[in-house]
Amino acid sequence: MTSRPRRGQRGMVTVELCVGLLLAIVLTAALVGASLLGVAQATAAEASAQLARQAARGDEAALQDARERVPDGARIDIDRQPSGVAAEVTMAVPVLFLGPVELSAKAWAAYEPGEGP
Repeated sequence: MTSRPRRGQRGMVTVELCVGLLLAIVLTAALVGASLLGVAQATAAEASAQLARQAARGDEAALQDARERVPDGARIDIDRQPSGVAAEVTMAVPVLFLGPVELSAKAWAAYEPGEGP
């Protein structure tokens, strides 16, 4: 004997599928956003290391090339200290559902022989 679905249960599978699909989409978007934050942080760290290294070497042409490779809209701060050069790159990364998230990376490099403040 087959049982018929009760009147209130019609379409429940469709509703559950829709809710599950929406949850999967939101979770995927959050994971992609987190991955993009990781990539942006690595980019800022590499850029700050290159800026500090080239400034400590005293190579103005290479320093200008490193500045041009920094992502658009990023702030660059180079601080020439008595013992070396500190460089900081700060940038805002748009993340779905959160808006812009500000990331920052700092690097320091000792002066090369013959260079200095």
